[in-house]
Amino acid sequence: MAGGQDTSNNSAPASNPGPYTADTYTRRADHTPQTSQPESETYILALDTDEAHHRAVTALRNQHFPPKLNKLSAHIALFRALPGSELARIESAIQDLTHHQRPFPISTGKPFLLSHGVGLEVHVAPAQDIFGTLKAQWQGFLSKQDQSFRAHYTIQNKVEDKEEVQKTLQEVQRNFAGSTGTVTGLSLYLYARGYWKLKQVYAFAEETDLGSATVAPKSTDEKWPALGSLSKT
Repeated sequence: MAGGQDTSNNSAPASNPGPYTADTYTRRADHTPQTSQPESETYILALDTDEAHHRAVTALRNQHFPPKLNKLSAHIALFRALPGSELARIESAIQDLTHHQRPFPISTGKPFLLSHGVGLEVHVAPAQDIFGTLKAQWQGFLSKQDQSFRAHYTIQNKVEDKEEVQKTLQEVQRNFAGSTGTVTGLSLYLYARGYWKLKQVYAFAEETDLGSATVAPKSTDEKWPALGSLSKT
């Protein structure tokens, strides 16, 4: 039976305050869950990939993202504002889905311009199906931001200099050979007013035994930092 590896008691690596801190950060209205009461906790659900692919795209992000603002490794978030008041329902849906979902391939595509940076296309069709399945169950409380999903990596963001952004786009087009890998599961993070903290990793079912899927704990030293500042990416 699929389940989650509880990491809530894991110590988080040290992290310097980012552009937002717990004292100053407030979420935009369209990034807020649509529930009947204010949410003291919200959660992020992201794709979990093999280490080699993750390291490749994180290295690219580290090369181009403004260092003082870059507090996260490369990531693809399916949902960014899941309400804590619905956590039991959320975890149940994730567990049921991952119990029946096999790992699937992921590959990067062309870089493209963002408003203040550069994104990287990602070919990962099953992720859209996963998003649609969970969205149908969670429609009543999703934020406006979480009503849609476009799979991509943010390589650079929060850069006001348009010439620098164009330079980054051209450099990635010229020098990045691309990366392929495997999506191995889903990761659930607590969103703590500007920071991410890993709660659970849900591994997809093994292809050889869909009836006894297990969770493979992930390292938190470099991949998906257990604690890091979250800016809109």
